[in-house]
Amino acid sequence: MSSLWADALALLLSVAAAAAYASVINDVTDRADDVRAGKRNRVADRSRSIVAAVLAATVCAGFIFGWLWREDVQLLSCYLATWLAFSLYSFPPFRFKKRGLPGVLCDAAGAHLFPALVAVFIACRGAQRAVSEAWVASVAVWALAYGLRGILWHQLTDVGNDRAAGVWTFARRYPLAAPVIGTFAVFPLELGALAAMLWQIRSAWPPAFLVLYMLYAIRSARRWQTTPVIVVPKPRFFIVLHEFYSDLFPVALLITAAVRDRRDLVVLVVHVLIFPRRVVHAVRRIASLSSTSRRRVSASTANTVVNASEPHQGGVG
Repeated sequence: MSSLWADALALLLSVAAAAAYASVINDVTDRADDVRAGKRNRVADRSRSIVAAVLAATVCAGFIFGWLWREDVQLLSCYLATWLAFSLYSFPPFRFKKRGLPGVLCDAAGAHLFPALVAVFIACRGAQRAVSEAWVASVAVWALAYGLRGILWHQLTDVGNDRAAGVWTFARRYPLAAPVIGTFAVFPLELGALAAMLWQIRSAWPPAFLVLYMLYAIRSARRWQTTPVIVVPKPRFFIVLHEFYSDLFPVALLITAAVRDRRDLVVLVVHVLIFPRRVVHAVRRIASLSSTSRRRVSASTANTVVNASEPHQGGVG
């Protein structure tokens, strides 16, 4: 992986440009709806020239990456599809955000599916390796399912504001079906695709970190009275697997690479420097589990000693 640093940097910057574009156009096209709903809009108090300049900068950045990848049809197609999905989601006359199912598909595809595929094709291109169809399929299903779960959660959380603004999102059109679909159709697909990915990675590190995440999630739910949520928002909740994907999974993958090639320790260090809070959170979770285990062992040992020192009260056999 250390030999792919230029491709990793290109991936980071290209996705950042697309994300900035999506954020700006979403705020611009949501301005009237946010006013009706009483929500804060980040571009409402900005001059049109500043907004136009930021938007132009993101588009120029995207054009540069598109030009660099013009000879790679798969990579270029997925990258352009990211921008297209965001545009269809926000801009009239399409404005899929207000059209139910097309809206959730566009959001999930633009925010998760196509960026994940861009990452796959960049990695294969940089390593000069053939693209595995099984890997592409697993990543695509996983990313799309996780994206669908995320946008359904967001729409269910924001249904009150959408009602005030007159926006007919999928969750507002189908308030009973949306949680059922997200929980019993989308989430199982996500888990199945994740299992397929872990199987193809062929390393014990990601599954071990997944187990650590599950133990931490159970412990935090009990200790701080938080509620695990798949799709439906609840008070004092956390979204199942979200922190694993954002904090633990990347570290597990980089450790896997570093075990196979020590030069990849450099990549792990760079990841820590770029995303320090994510890594710190991951370390704290693991440390909290370790400290909890030590306390339990100490308490068990103390109880054993106390019980052994007490006189035996039983009768003579």
